[in-house]
Amino acid sequence: MRLGRRRLRRLVPTWIWAPRYAFHVVLYALRCWRGRAMAWGLTAVAVGAVLSLAAGSELFLVLSERSLNQQVRSASELQVFLADDAQQAQVDQLKTRIAGMHGIRGVTYRSKAEALALARQDSTLANIAQTTAANPFPASLVVQLADPSAASAVADLAAKDPATDHDVPASYTPAQGRQLSAFLSMAQAVVVGVAVAALAVASLVALVLLRSEIRARRTELRILTLVGTPRPVIRFPVFLEAVALAIAGSVVASLSLTYVGDHVVPAVNQYLPFLQLGSAADAVQVISLTTLGSSVLALGVCSLLVRLPR
Repeated sequence: MRLGRRRLRRLVPTWIWAPRYAFHVVLYALRCWRGRAMAWGLTAVAVGAVLSLAAGSELFLVLSERSLNQQVRSASELQVFLADDAQQAQVDQLKTRIAGMHGIRGVTYRSKAEALALARQDSTLANIAQTTAANPFPASLVVQLADPSAASAVADLAAKDPATDHDVPASYTPAQGRQLSAFLSMAQAVVVGVAVAALAVASLVALVLLRSEIRARRTELRILTLVGTPRPVIRFPVFLEAVALAIAGSVVASLSLTYVGDHVVPAVNQYLPFLQLGSAADAVQVISLTTLGSSVLALGVCSLLVRLPR
């Protein structure tokens, strides 16, 4: 039989028999799939629900991580907030004292108007700037730190100076900076952990369906093996079903993620001014594509690990 196939391949060009052969293999896969459409649909809903929950969690974690990352990057810039009744001579004296300290790159004055203009450009502060009639942002001395350890001395000096706001003398303390960096590392680990856990659960759900299909078709698969059907052809329906599950689940997750990004995140930004997540458009697109690619890869590999009867 194999000799006859080789002769046939020599007589018929590959570009003629290969597309036809692939077409019949796809039809065979669809025929195998058709009898289990209900089970496949329920499994697709389950996979979509798992991926949707994971994608929604990923979205909020990524947005929170992005906000934290911006704060970490700005940690080299320490603001010393000035009291509203501070005299210019007091401000100049404080500026000179800070500039003369070790580890300070430079000190600049930022007025209340400049602080308001910058807040309007910041996604986390824009709502506060727009909804408040008066200017809630104080004037400050912006300290560029060459050495992060100098923040402790600057914060101590600011807390004792009469020109500063004694309720909130500085934008952050060194301990807060260290806590922020540690929390950012933990948030990044949680993002990866949630993604891996979601893929593991989705793979287990798909694996149950694929194994049940193979058990239902065990006699047919053994006959195909006995007549010499190539193993990739026998496995192709299982692989196609797994990939279809991944695509369907990713579509459900993408739709739910789009809804969360368009409605839930703006609501959080509006009603919780202290928890500003910013725009979710870019994050939704990245998470949707990542969910699609990773789920197709995970479920495709899962289908290749399922044992076929011999």
